[in-house]
Amino acid sequence: MIENNELERLKAVGKYLMFDVKKEVGQIAKLASVLTKKPIALVTLIDESEQIILAGEGIDLDRMPRATSFCAQAIKENDVLVVEDATEDERFKNLPSVTGEFNIRFYASANLNSNDGYKIGTLCVYDIKPSQFSDEEKGYLRILAAQVDHVLELNRQLSLSVKKNQTLAQVAWVHSHQFRGPLTSVLGMIDLIKLDNYKFNKEYIDLLEKSANQLDKVINQIIRDTSN
Repeated sequence: MIENNELERLKAVGKYLMFDVKKEVGQIAKLASVLTKKPIALVTLIDESEQIILAGEGIDLDRMPRATSFCAQAIKENDVLVVEDATEDERFKNLPSVTGEFNIRFYASANLNSNDGYKIGTLCVYDIKPSQFSDEEKGYLRILAAQVDHVLELNRQLSLSVKKNQTLAQVAWVHSHQFRGPLTSVLGMIDLIKLDNYKFNKEYIDLLEKSANQLDKVINQIIRDTSN
């Protein structure tokens, strides 16, 4: 059974899987590789069963099993995780990426965070030989991970804005047609009153009241539709 905190974390991950940011975060991954002098860099999101790779440098992968990924452990940490030699670390020495063809030895990562504070993935770097990692390099990863956070959230907000504008346009089109009937009736009644030299006519007043009530309903519906 998935714990509530993990359910909320997975919901947060889902918010950032709706759009393609490969170009933007790919540049950040490349910069991470250059600054830390590590041949492989990945930007990943961790969902329920997979490590989803949004962009990578030095390796061509789309996803990996969460159960055998370094990053699944990394999102449990509160700061940069550094593994200088995976073969000497009980948590990682038996992973397929260590014992298999990738031959990974070094790993370091900084967590990615959603706008509401959940750890949704990592910016990580790898090497095929053991290595140390300086405080300066840790700082690079923190800064670049924060930039990935900004890119993901900006794209999410832009996506929401586009959807909202599309909804508003649709609402405007629908209600403009609903406006026309009662508005035409009001204008027609006004013309009749003018033609009748502005004499009081209860029938005209009743029709005006009916049309005004219809307009009021349409306006209230617009307010409800656009306030969500």
